[in-house]
Amino acid sequence: MVEQNDVLKQLHSHASIRAFQDKPVSDDVMNEIFSAAFAGPNMQNYQPVTFIEITDQTLKQKITDTVHMGYIASAPRFYVVCVDWNRDLIGQDDEAKAVIEDRIQHYQFLEGGIVSASITLGRAQVAAESLGLGTVTMAGVMGAFELYEQELDLPKYVKPIMGFSVGYPDQEPGVKPKLPLSGSVMADKYDEKKVEAAVNEYDQTMADYYAARDMDTNWTKHNAKLFKMILADPRLSKYPMDKGLNLK
Repeated sequence: MVEQNDVLKQLHSHASIRAFQDKPVSDDVMNEIFSAAFAGPNMQNYQPVTFIEITDQTLKQKITDTVHMGYIASAPRFYVVCVDWNRDLIGQDDEAKAVIEDRIQHYQFLEGGIVSASITLGRAQVAAESLGLGTVTMAGVMGAFELYEQELDLPKYVKPIMGFSVGYPDQEPGVKPKLPLSGSVMADKYDEKKVEAAVNEYDQTMADYYAARDMDTNWTKHNAKLFKMILADPRLSKYPMDKGLNLK
């Protein structure tokens, strides 16, 4: 059995933090976090990722009111994470720009940008937690994309995808159990039976987890509730094309 080092222990102890102390997080700390985050891999070193901090408390509150996430307005630092293909056009001549603009309209570049941004965001989260900070990542902030378009001067080919709140924790929510590895790591082919067995095992684990929080449910039941509760937003299907990422 592998002995866990400090990095592994930190990764295993992750919990999303949604309550923060009224304590500032310095620019030096955030610069160190982002320096480590952007040192990671990305698609072909295009580096198509930008974090935009929203410091205007009125705007943070508007976003919170729109998406109903209080840990945006209350976070000392809140960032909108963007796929950014605009930067790869800077300094190019007209011929190169035409080629690049054609390419980035294809789905593979949107996907590559999202993966690159996700890797960078994950590394930022780990870096922040290593410094004693708490974080939460939010896909739901996309419900306020019209505010970002109005307020953030986003050029064509720059599309927000996630939110990232950072601060000193004011809660200890505990570590949420995850699916057994047998249902998520496979060899040679997808094994449906392994997935079913892992889900059945995990349902019991999560039933106990929720019971300790006075909730009578398990993973599959909770997922069914969430899928029913969280409505699809057709605006978000159209939004990439509005940004010039036409999914050809």
